[in-house]
Amino acid sequence: MFAANLIGYLMGFLFTIFITRRLSEEEFGIWALVGSYITYSLMPFDLVGSWISRDAARGKKILSSAAALFALLTPISLIIYFSMALGSASVINYDPWTMALGVMILIPYILLNLGTAIQSGYAPQNLGVARIFFEISKVIIAFYLVVILRMGLIGAFVSLSIAYLIQATLLLQKSTQLFQNRVSRRLVTKWLKGAPINIIQIADRILNVTDIILMSVITGQAIIAGYWQAAVTASALVASSSILMSGLGPRLISGGTQKDLDKVFDFTMTFTIPMLFGFMVLSRDILWILRPTYSSGWVAACFLALAGVVGTVGNFGTVSVLGMDKFDQKDELSIREYLTSKIFTLNKLNLAVTALYIASISIYLLIFGRACIVKLVTEIAGVNLLFAIIRAIMNLKLMRRFTELKLNLENIPHYLIASTIMAVAVYACRASFPPLSGSVFKVAPLILALVALGAVVYGVTLYALSQNFRTFVREIRYYLYSLR
Repeated sequence: MFAANLIGYLMGFLFTIFITRRLSEEEFGIWALVGSYITYSLMPFDLVGSWISRDAARGKKILSSAAALFALLTPISLIIYFSMALGSASVINYDPWTMALGVMILIPYILLNLGTAIQSGYAPQNLGVARIFFEISKVIIAFYLVVILRMGLIGAFVSLSIAYLIQATLLLQKSTQLFQNRVSRRLVTKWLKGAPINIIQIADRILNVTDIILMSVITGQAIIAGYWQAAVTASALVASSSILMSGLGPRLISGGTQKDLDKVFDFTMTFTIPMLFGFMVLSRDILWILRPTYSSGWVAACFLALAGVVGTVGNFGTVSVLGMDKFDQKDELSIREYLTSKIFTLNKLNLAVTALYIASISIYLLIFGRACIVKLVTEIAGVNLLFAIIRAIMNLKLMRRFTELKLNLENIPHYLIASTIMAVAVYACRASFPPLSGSVFKVAPLILALVALGAVVYGVTLYALSQNFRTFVREIRYYLYSLR
């Protein structure tokens, strides 16, 4: 799964280069806004998706019932999308028909949500394989439509739509073993009854993508969304480092201990800290590759990357509480049991923090919305970092309160020292080169060489400092030998 996510980031970044180099800042902002509207539109399916996954994990024949429920919810999803897209088009003074065409991405995404809900419970390993097919096909199609045919924003919509359809088809084809010729009313009713339990968690997720919408609506322009999305994309690998801890939750649910938490935390920090330091050195260059004008937003990208790392640390508290709470061991869940659970307390407080973040940037934009775009994006990213720190502290306090688990920081100094030495070496090497210019293909080898230099310096330094890392390297070596 980690390999799939790494490939996904690299291919996704390549796809974004195609898009940002061919779209104006305003068009890229529209692209980002359409993605946010789609997230809102998928809310009805997200409310029931986890319950479908649970029944798929038990091997129940649910495909026809889940497909019927998704078909019933699709009109609601379309209404949400068109209401938001057409409503915002008038506010930011953009062509409403172009905004409406984004629905071509939503429809295959609904099918993808269905396949993902089933496969995440039935055979999670298929998700990684399907994502690799999605990322590769997305890049190939976008290269043809956006780069060669120069179809612009419409070409980007078509590329993503076809790639999502390919990914959804693969997942649904793998789900045919769970098909039966009738729809179970009992299952559909059970899933709908379980939807209210997910409201707070889904609302938190939805609010987290509201910031980019507010930026455009309050300022009345889509360009700011383009600059924000560029910063988000550049920092994505660092900000999404929580994928390194993806196996911790299931392990704790199945009886994991402090030893499992220590192992996953060390593994995650081994890679997350140097990625953050390296990104801070190369952030301006990475944004330049997307589009030279976006390089002015490098401070915002650094804030978002740091917020992502802080969020990853806080997620250890979240996962610990989720993994150790036993309220959902029964097949049939009641809302009353959920409302008294530790998970509800966690979700409720996280939603409150997110709501405060959204309220804060709304007030900020209403007061300072006429400032220059880079200033707005940078300061909103700073607010994002502040609330990431608040959320992390809260989640770690909840972990200490509700569980006996705690984070072991013993090896963190080694990672910090090795990362600092790496950052100094990369910065010194980068400073010897002139400012970037020319084509992306001419610049990319330089950035890749600096990344490789950083990896070597960090690895050698950490190997000398940390016994834990030397043990980790030996384990990898033994594993590779065993494959021969």
